[in-house]
Amino acid sequence: MFVCGLALGAAGLHFGVKRPALDTARVRAQQYEYDLAVVRGRLDEAMNAIAAIEGRLAIEESTRRGLETSLRTAQAELGRAHDSIAFYEQLMPPGPNGAVSVRALDIERAGPNLRYRVLLMRSGSNGKPFKGSLQFVATGSQNGEEVSVTLKPATLPGARGAVPEQAADADSDGADSGAEAFELSFGEFQRSGGLLSLPEGFVPESVTVNVLEGKVLRVSRSVEIPKPG
Repeated sequence: MFVCGLALGAAGLHFGVKRPALDTARVRAQQYEYDLAVVRGRLDEAMNAIAAIEGRLAIEESTRRGLETSLRTAQAELGRAHDSIAFYEQLMPPGPNGAVSVRALDIERAGPNLRYRVLLMRSGSNGKPFKGSLQFVATGSQNGEEVSVTLKPATLPGARGAVPEQAADADSDGADSGAEAFELSFGEFQRSGGLLSLPEGFVPESVTVNVLEGKVLRVSRSVEIPKPG
């Protein structure tokens, strides 16, 4: 009996010691399960947010591509319209006998300068050449203000005169050098080109070419200058 009592007492003591530890472990396990469920919930929310963002990005990408396609189409249509205008302008008669017209004008950026090409035509020479000069007037911004400036021929360092792009046609006896770069003397047509110098800090927006006979304006034409990319 004594031995049996000792055994029962030992078993009770062992159970009494282990029971609190088991309860504590069970509580911790439940807490871990709860924490894990919370983390999983947050993970699901994050995944849903990522999916929503990816969906919006896909829509925005599709919209951007659509806008780019529309822009390219509009630019192509604009280019065709410009070509059509230029074509029909060339078909138009030059004007009254002896009148001078600007049949083609192209001005583009060339480093710090502008490169110009111009084609002049005259209806009915009357045996006398047209004598005059070109004048280039640019409008744009300088030091934050809108200004208009008369452009001069560009010159190379250490060189005299303008930088010619091409000589006048055989029909013309004008020269593209120095102060004579803008002088005109031709019978039926003259094609000339060269570089125009820009004042420091001046950003051109448009350029107008005036054809002068003495100080009398005979004809003018303007072109827009694209902003540098």
